[in-house]
Amino acid sequence: MRSNLMLLLLAVLLQITRATRLLKFTNVKCQDLPTTAGLTRYDYCRLKVVRRNHVELSLKVSLLQLPVRNLTTRLQCFQRRDGYRPFMYNVLFDFCKLMDGRRRELSFERFVFDAISKHSNFNHSCPWKENHMTVEKFALDPTLINVPFPAGVFTFYAYGIPRTLTQVFFEKAD
Repeated sequence: MRSNLMLLLLAVLLQITRATRLLKFTNVKCQDLPTTAGLTRYDYCRLKVVRRNHVELSLKVSLLQLPVRNLTTRLQCFQRRDGYRPFMYNVLFDFCKLMDGRRRELSFERFVFDAISKHSNFNHSCPWKENHMTVEKFALDPTLINVPFPAGVFTFYAYGIPRTLTQVFFEKAD
């Protein structure tokens, strides 16, 4: 029942998104939270304008205590109206299970991370043994991300404690 409802919602959103124009990044903010306790450190977090309406995101967060066996993520979307207001998605999911790959169920977080996966090292499950997590030269492609979200916040939790916060801002380009 839940998956049928999710499929219907995603199909409707796909039709809405096809009418929109290009999406591009406008800003990104990355920070280690006070609760990180020496577990993570952002090496860089930046946007690069390649050409008109084509902006690439690159970020690298170093993991200082390996291996990480418990990694969850909260993905929230916000719409700009008198400040940023919650918009449609607020999903807490097990990042390790999502990256496991055996479960290919249809979900919002699967769409987002499938679009990012070609530009990142998010290609294996836990325990996470690499000393960093990276996203390199990722540009928004509305044909890959077929759901609308105006601004996104990714919060990564390790062992149930929020460790890093990545805020990504988008706009529709003409």
